[in-house]
Amino acid sequence: MATVDIMIFSFVLVSGVLNVSLETVSGSSQGDFKFDWRDYGVITPVYYDRSSVDNSASIVTAECVESLNAIQGKTKAIDLSWREVADCCKNYPSEPYWTWFECILNIGGLCTEADYRSGAGVCNNKTCTAVGKVTGNGIIPKGSENLMAEIIHQTTIVAYIDVTPESFQSYTGGIYSDRNCTPGGIYDHVVQIVGYGTEAGVDYWILKNSWGISWGEQGYMRLLRGKNICGISAMNIYPK
Repeated sequence: MATVDIMIFSFVLVSGVLNVSLETVSGSSQGDFKFDWRDYGVITPVYYDRSSVDNSASIVTAECVESLNAIQGKTKAIDLSWREVADCCKNYPSEPYWTWFECILNIGGLCTEADYRSGAGVCNNKTCTAVGKVTGNGIIPKGSENLMAEIIHQTTIVAYIDVTPESFQSYTGGIYSDRNCTPGGIYDHVVQIVGYGTEAGVDYWILKNSWGISWGEQGYMRLLRGKNICGISAMNIYPK
């Protein structure tokens, strides 16, 4: 049986901040492995909204800020206001979505979901105190799944994907690998990448969706990694 070098990341909470250490060991190429930010308490509960790509983009943008701040020890994993993202950043200059973390930086951060009073399309963030902060906006080059696997150890990632196949809509579990979910499809939904792994020699991403816990694996999907299924590595950004 072939052997490979496996990178083992260790996480220790020190003074409220997750410290990361790295060890490289040899292991079976068929060995199971998983890195999942849910195991560290930095992922908020699965949301439910199936209305539009704009809403899913706002939800996942807020979720990535939630996770980054929890990873850095600045806050606990608390629900930040995705409606604030929608109100304040939807019409932000430059390309839609790609600069939303820059927008969050420029408006001073995000308030909690409980504190923000939606302006129904008008930015209303002066009525609450921002608790979720970022320092910038990272863009991952198209097709860079290896780089994504490095960045995921620092923070979660936004992914714009194609969810048009019925097999995606009705997914109930397992490693999703439908080649009809093409990388050249319509990018009509947004998910949060929260980890990755290998099971029985098959590599996968762990995606947090916003379709409630009755969809998929309690609201999550494992998607084949390394093949750009559903365009998973076509449009990716992350908060700094």
